[in-house]
Amino acid sequence: MARLNYIEFYYSSKHAPTDKYKCDNANVLKLLKSLESKGVETTAIDLADVADPFRQYHKASTSPPAEYRPIFGEVRGADYKEFFGKTIPALCCYEKKGDRAPVRVLPRSDRKLGRAYLIEEWLENYIAELEGRIEAPQAR
Repeated sequence: MARLNYIEFYYSSKHAPTDKYKCDNANVLKLLKSLESKGVETTAIDLADVADPFRQYHKASTSPPAEYRPIFGEVRGADYKEFFGKTIPALCCYEKKGDRAPVRVLPRSDRKLGRAYLIEEWLENYIAELEGRIEAPQAR
């Protein structure tokens, strides 16, 4: 996998993440600090008071290649304004800051795992990969 040098985390300080896509926002913020110590630039964006995060939602739901498509394109019967970065936090990963579209977005469905690949799990795997503790394919 190409090294990811910029990561955006969309979350809400006023909404609890849904159980289906569990995410401990405080832990994710700690994991992002760990990534920064490894040379990865990160940004945490609180969408609690953002009425319409369409631009961020659209980028996250349509940009990644199909095999890395996030769950945002799969959520049916819900208004993206209510779940994107609010009840479902989102992680957008870029090869470099300023890229138009993310190459990875989490959470996402993972056929090999047979379940959703969650934000914290991916971050822990990516940190382990950067530290040389696991092989690159683990942090798909």
